[in-house]
Amino acid sequence: MSQIIGIDGCRAGWIAASFQKNQITFQLLHSLQKLISTNEKQYIGIDMPVYLSDHEFREADQEARRLLKRRAATVFSAPITKILHAISYKDACQLSFKLTGKKISKQSWNLFPKIKDVQQVKNKFQGVRIFYEIHPELSFMAMNKMEILEISKKLAQGKEMRLNLIKSIYPSFNFKKVRKQFLKKDVADDDILDAIAVLWSTHRIVDNIAESIPSNSEDPYRRIFF
Repeated sequence: MSQIIGIDGCRAGWIAASFQKNQITFQLLHSLQKLISTNEKQYIGIDMPVYLSDHEFREADQEARRLLKRRAATVFSAPITKILHAISYKDACQLSFKLTGKKISKQSWNLFPKIKDVQQVKNKFQGVRIFYEIHPELSFMAMNKMEILEISKKLAQGKEMRLNLIKSIYPSFNFKKVRKQFLKKDVADDDILDAIAVLWSTHRIVDNIAESIPSNSEDPYRRIFF
């Protein structure tokens, strides 16, 4: 028996969505270690870098920005492996510039704890927990017949557009009911939407119908799926 999960980062840690008994169920995790199960193989889609380069910024991030055009700002460049253990943002920028000729963004630095969490669990449970990197905005684009959703999901209209796409795929989904499960200080509205988008793309990976970038990579860990 296998389990398919879509995960997005949130203020309190991670929000995990899975499809069971014809409905999407959610779980709030403070660490990915809480995913550990001795009974089921898990296919995990996650909105966080899975593969990190040792010496250069990733082609996948660059290609994702090209695809998303005006929404390119939603994609940040994943840090290279050697700077993950920098003790400050200043040190991380200096080391990144020394190794790549570019500094890292503050957004990237703020995600270091979550990136480390992914790396630790991925490396420890290879073959049992299979991680795939998924970018929710690419997923929503794929849901929308490859048309980019240019309005941010943080705005009412953008949120409604994405909810309509989700409802067309998961008709039983009740956003208001799910919203009541979590405090907004822990889980934002767009975290819930993104977790579902990641779940949908993970289903597509398991069904072997997902698209991915860069298309020239044979290693699934080096690709972003949608």
